[in-house]
Amino acid sequence: MTEFSIHKVWIIAKREYLERVKTRSFLLSTFATPVLMGAFLVLPAMISESMARGIVRDSERPARVVIASDNRALAELASGELMRQRGTRYAPSVVSPASPAEHEQLDKRVDAGDIEGYVWLDGAARASRHVVFTTSRMGDFILEHRLGDALSYAFAADRLVEQGSSSGDVAATLRPVDLKAVRAGKSSSAYNAVRGAAVVLVLMFVMLFSLLSYGVMVMRSVMEEKSSRITEVLLCAASAQELMTGKILGTGSVGLTQIAAWLAMAAFGASRSLYLRTTMTVLDVGPSLIVYFVVFYILGYLLYSAIFAAVGAIFNSIDEAQQWNFVIILPLIAASGLILPVATSSDSPVSVAVSLFPFCSPILMFERLAVHDPPRWQLALSLVLLVATIGAVMFISGRIYRIGILMYGKRPTIRELSRWLRHA
Repeated sequence: MTEFSIHKVWIIAKREYLERVKTRSFLLSTFATPVLMGAFLVLPAMISESMARGIVRDSERPARVVIASDNRALAELASGELMRQRGTRYAPSVVSPASPAEHEQLDKRVDAGDIEGYVWLDGAARASRHVVFTTSRMGDFILEHRLGDALSYAFAADRLVEQGSSSGDVAATLRPVDLKAVRAGKSSSAYNAVRGAAVVLVLMFVMLFSLLSYGVMVMRSVMEEKSSRITEVLLCAASAQELMTGKILGTGSVGLTQIAAWLAMAAFGASRSLYLRTTMTVLDVGPSLIVYFVVFYILGYLLYSAIFAAVGAIFNSIDEAQQWNFVIILPLIAASGLILPVATSSDSPVSVAVSLFPFCSPILMFERLAVHDPPRWQLALSLVLLVATIGAVMFISGRIYRIGILMYGKRPTIRELSRWLRHA
C-alpha cells in the first residue's frame, strides 16, 4: 500500500478549486443568489408596509381612518390606542355624534380616496361587539389587525370606566405584558423560536443548495473522468484515496468561498443599511452562531460529498446516478420537516435524538444552538458522532471508489459492492 501524500491531495484540490471558481456559473450564483434571496425576503415586507402606511400613492401620508360613533369617549379611546401602535403610522380621526348623513358622507370620502376607511360604532355594534370596517383597500391585514386590537382595548377600557375605575387604573390594568421564556437553570439563555426558525431556514437553503450543486459536482467530475478514462492516467500519479480526497476538498473549498462571499456581502450590507442591522440585531446573529454554522456546514458537506463521490464511482451514466440523489439527501429532507417541532420543543427526547443522528445533525443540532444553548455534552456528543460517521463513510466510500472508477459495463449489484468492500 502506497503512503498517503498530503502534497498530492493539495495539488488535486487546487486544480479542482481553480477549475470551478473561474467558471461563469460560479460567479453568477455567488452574486445572483443573495439578490434573489433579498428580493424574496424584503419585497413582501416592503409591500405590506407600503399598503399599511398608504405609501403606494403618497410616501408622506399616513393611513387615515375615521372612527364614527355616538359615544365620543369610546371613539377617542380607540383612536388614541391606534395612534400608539408601533411600526405603522396612522392618522385616526373621530366623528361624533354619528348620524345617517355622516354615514353617507364617509362613504363618499372612501370612494374618493380621501380616507382609507371608517369604523361605524353605533349602539347595535357596541351591544353585539360586531364592528364593520368599510374600506376600499381590501386585503390590508395589518391595518385590520391593529384596528381590531385598538377597538378591543377601547371596549375594555370603556367597560372599566363604567364600573368606576379611573383612567390611570384603566391604563395600568390594560398595559400589555412583556413575556420572555428562558431555559430552566440558565436565566440568561432566552428561548427564541423565531430566531431559530429564521436562521435555520437560511442554513437549510445554503446546505441543500451546496449539496445539490457541489455534491453533484463531485459526482459528475468522477463520472466524467471515469467515462473518458482520464482516471486511469491520474491513478498513475496518485492513489484512488488521494484522488477522491482532493476532489472533495477542492470542490468543498469552492462552496466555502461562496459562503464567505455571501457573509462579506451581508456584513457590507449591514454596515450600510439600517434595516439589515436591525434584522441582525433582532435575530441576534453573533460571531459564535456564524462559527457553529461554518463548522456544521463543513462537516455536513464532508459527510454527503463522500457519498456522492462513491455513487459517481459506482454508476456509468449521469441518468443512473441522478436517481440516487433523492435517496442521498432524504435525511436532510426529513430534517427540514422537523424544523418546527424542534424549534418549539428543543429539549424533548425526540428533538435530542434526531439532533444527535449524524445525517440530520448538521441541520437540527444547529437549530437547537440557534434557538438556545443545549447542554454542552449533547453538542460534544453530536460532533463526535458526526466526525466518526464521516470517518466511516470516507473509509467505505474510498474502498468503493478505488474499485468503481476502474469498473465499466453493467451496474454492480449489492453483492458485488460488498465484494468490493472486502477486497479493495
